Amino acid sequence: MQATRKYLDPAVLSKLANMDLVARCAVEGFFSGLHPSPFHGFSVEYSDHRAYQPGDELKFLDWKAFGRSDKLYIKQFLQETNVSVYILLDSSRSMTFGGDGSVSKLDYGSFLSAALSYLMLGQGDAVGLVTFAEKITAQMPPSARRTYLSPILATLQNNKGLGRTDLASVLHSVAEIMKRRGLVILISDLLDDVGGLFNGLAHLRYLNQDVIVFHTLDRLEMSLDFEGLVEFHDMESGRVFRTFPQSVRDSYQAKVSAFIDELQKTTGRGKIDYCLLDTSQPLDKGLISYLAKRKAMM
Repeated sequence: MQATRKYLDPAVLSKLANMDLVARCAVEGFFSGLHPSPFHGFSVEYSDHRAYQPGDELKFLDWKAFGRSDKLYIKQFLQETNVSVYILLDSSRSMTFGGDGSVSKLDYGSFLSAALSYLMLGQGDAVGLVTFAEKITAQMPPSARRTYLSPILATLQNNKGLGRTDLASVLHSVAEIMKRRGLVILISDLLDDVGGLFNGLAHLRYLNQDVIVFHTLDRLEMSLDFEGLVEFHDMESGRVFRTFPQSVRDSYQAKVSAFIDELQKTTGRGKIDYCLLDTSQPLDKGLISYLAKRKAMM
């Protein structure tokens, strides 16, 4: 791994001083490893360029890029590439879980939100941020100004996990406030009523919004890899129960797999991008999924 690639590791990011450093290091680490990737070429889009095509005005040729690469690129302006994006970050109490003392789901979601904001503003997109639990707790309308990154990162830096999850209510609210067609990125553990979640997502799709769902889970939530008698606390309801996880592990894992399968199938039918993220894994998967969606929208 290249030195900068380590900054895609959530455990490394958690040791950085602030969200500004997290965002810059994560994105720079990501692009440093794109060359061997099937997504090579996104660095060009990120720089607001596109390949020259016959008929393009020569005055827009980027001669500096030509000198570096011996290829012709056209400078691409904001009105050609601009997309309005809302990042919706679940900040309910369940998102504060981090098994084995690892990075919590909320921290992971915040790091991904910071990196995406940095990346989007760098390529001229208008970025907005919504944090929520039962209801919206912070709302920043989309803006393409580069200086908008600082307040977004400050909001993420100060964000705390509180309250229960109500995805349906929040998704319907966001659908109503979006002024134009754009992209909605939902980052959540999705631990809520599935019917309400699908209704909220369907509302966004009915309004012709593009949607990516980043399903963010801790490894232990998927495996239930505990031993001995364990006391579990429901982080939102406060309920407590004891059990031997090994006695229910197989049935638990089967239910988690069925839940994920249902999410994948239902979002697929609704033409919604679904991406399962393990909080112990690097941020690559989330950033690549965003870039693939962004490319498809151009």
